[in-house]
Amino acid sequence: MGTKGRENVKKPKKQDATKLAGICGLYCGTCPNYAAYRENDIDELKRISQRLGIPIGEIRCDGCLSDKVMPQCVYCRHGFRRCAHDKAVTWCFQCPELPCQRLKDFLDVHVVNGISHHAHVIDDLHYMKKHGVEKWIKKQEEAGCCPECGKKLYWFAHECPECHTKIR
Repeated sequence: MGTKGRENVKKPKKQDATKLAGICGLYCGTCPNYAAYRENDIDELKRISQRLGIPIGEIRCDGCLSDKVMPQCVYCRHGFRRCAHDKAVTWCFQCPELPCQRLKDFLDVHVVNGISHHAHVIDDLHYMKKHGVEKWIKKQEEAGCCPECGKKLYWFAHECPECHTKIR
């Protein structure tokens, strides 16, 4: 993530942190759609704008369970949002069918820089079920930072853009 505008980073309020726990078990805090806006990462915002065909000013997401969600998550093509609604659950771990075929099919769908973003969603959902969403969020927040300098990272980072520590 870029370093410009770091003094303006908007962290979610403590009571809002669970909005960063995706229905499907993804952590929104390391998603470029969530973090680029907060970090004022103009380069990443430009990439998102080009990829999605939307103006930079419209790129803002406050997490899966917030009122401001990016279109590709609102209209989740994998069906998690619709399924959770139909089954009257907030997260997939609350469903008795965990892990369902939909989750299994989701594991290797999104790969960037050789990293599967979805590879651990089933394990993460089991963790949330056993330990709670707040504890999982804390774990994800720690994992989403450079171990050397503490810089917040995108989920697909191989190297910290700040101190150049190898991440994966």
